[in-house]
Amino acid sequence: MAAFDWPDNVCFVCGSQGSGLQVRFSGNRDGVRAETVIGAPYQGFRGVVHGGILAGLVDDAMWHVIHQQDNAFPMTAELTVRYLAPVAIGEPLVIEGRLVSYRPRLMVAEATVANQQGEVLVRAEGRFMPPREVRDRATREPGARPAAKGGEQSAP
Repeated sequence: MAAFDWPDNVCFVCGSQGSGLQVRFSGNRDGVRAETVIGAPYQGFRGVVHGGILAGLVDDAMWHVIHQQDNAFPMTAELTVRYLAPVAIGEPLVIEGRLVSYRPRLMVAEATVANQQGEVLVRAEGRFMPPREVRDRATREPGARPAAKGGEQSAP
């Protein structure tokens, strides 16, 4: 599995150039994964990870799996998060994302946050829109997929 980062990545969740969580995702077109531990500065109630931090983790996992499809930088259009159990500060976590559907104007992905024992603590679904230049091309060329790096057409 390839690890993801780039020189000017200032994302709060995955950026190596910011002062945020610095979560490292790896994966491919089929799915992405990361492992992390969330520290005390990011708690809501004492000893419990803030829900906004958890939403950020699943949002990023879904973004990364969509990014693997076409190397574009999609924008979150809708995010639905289900909090299934409290997530303890300091608990080792596994974040996974997978693609549900990919259309030129709308991509859908799912993600989970689980503990090391595999208990799913957070489940999410997200809908993402491609950048305007990709949407515009899709409108002009029905059925077109964004080009991969190097200009080749990416596989469906």
